[in-house]
Amino acid sequence: MKTKIFNYAIIALLVIVACSTTVFAQVEPALPPTPPDNVILEKDFDQAKFDKAMGELKVKMKELSKNMAKLSVEQSKSMNLKMKELNKDLSKNIHADLSKTFQDFGKNFAGSFNDIVPKGDYNFNYSYNGKKISEKEFAKRIASGELTEKVKNYSKTYSVDANDVLQISNSFGRVTVNTWNKNEFKVDVQMKFSSTSEQKVNEMINGSSISDSKAGSVVSFKTNIYKNNNGRNDDNNMEINYTVYMPAGNALDLSNKFGNVTLPSLSGKVLLKLQFGVLTAQQLTNDQNEVTIKFSQDAPSRIAVFNGTMLKVEFSGFKAGVIDNAAATFSFSDVVIDRLKSSSDISIKFGDGLRIGAIDKAAKNVKINASNTKLDLDLNESFNFDITTRLGSFKFDDDKVKVVSKTPGDDERGWSSTKTYKGYVGRSGASNNIIVTARFADVNIK
Repeated sequence: MKTKIFNYAIIALLVIVACSTTVFAQVEPALPPTPPDNVILEKDFDQAKFDKAMGELKVKMKELSKNMAKLSVEQSKSMNLKMKELNKDLSKNIHADLSKTFQDFGKNFAGSFNDIVPKGDYNFNYSYNGKKISEKEFAKRIASGELTEKVKNYSKTYSVDANDVLQISNSFGRVTVNTWNKNEFKVDVQMKFSSTSEQKVNEMINGSSISDSKAGSVVSFKTNIYKNNNGRNDDNNMEINYTVYMPAGNALDLSNKFGNVTLPSLSGKVLLKLQFGVLTAQQLTNDQNEVTIKFSQDAPSRIAVFNGTMLKVEFSGFKAGVIDNAAATFSFSDVVIDRLKSSSDISIKFGDGLRIGAIDKAAKNVKINASNTKLDLDLNESFNFDITTRLGSFKFDDDKVKVVSKTPGDDERGWSSTKTYKGYVGRSGASNNIIVTARFADVNIK
């Protein structure tokens, strides 16, 4: 049985706890011995000698304190280095596992995802867009007669009003959404099936269908996939592509697995769940939007403008032009946001980090929680900042960033794993605030 990739997060947590325990165990000095209950001074006690001895002891204690602080800093740096190496190893292993998972795309599709795909006898592949068989090679095999291909088309139109919701559930193909001015939902589906066995092609094409219905205000379309393989190992291929037409103001509830999604500008509410595919979207402006993207590995998913209550990206590359008033969660991902338009709450852990190109004046309150990653902020407007790092670092441009207070201060003795920096960018007294909490993370303000 293949190990699930989610175990890496558990391994990382155990390593962090173990390493943190080791650091504090090494850094904390031993308690001084308890003095006896009754101290009897000699009658000929020499005060001068005592003062001299105490002075020498203070010098030694001061030197010891410096050495302990130096040791703690070295251990902190070592810890950061180890966590960065761990992060790289995790990302490399995860990417390797995903690549390994996809490596037999042209042989046995369900076999590639034993721990992910729901139980069933699939044995299909989607080699048309697979890793080993290019589109050109696939077409060549069809032309030579090595593979038999048949196509099944479907089309359905529903009259709707502004309150109706379009619901689509698909697997193993693309979903492309277009907008128009008609009060209609139109769905065209092209289903392609191929195999070395013509009998198998006929079984697949007869056993697969699109079901549709309207219940209340919900118009739904669902892909039903042929599942009976009868234990044969034919080279079976399928591709189920949706082309959708709908008004821009209606709500869309879309789920797609193992295929890309393309969305136009939509003002209606969008609920999107995408796995093993790449999202390309224009402006999604409804403040109730919810988008979840997982395992977008071949290329980064992109949204030109996003507004909504939830944006969740896992094990993916992601790029956004504008994020407006969103609660966003990123994990094991590489994230680039060109512009934060308004107040946002962002969490990122592991992965290659988060880069934000600009934050608008309208973003009165921005909260960022970063763990085991890096954070780059390019601030051109005036902002107050409150940054807390634990076993991390804070770097900034001295010409534009003013640190007003630092805890612990530079003149304070000892060492602390947690440091707090407060100050401002641009002019002081701004009404905009950025709060960053970073753990095992590097924070950089440009």
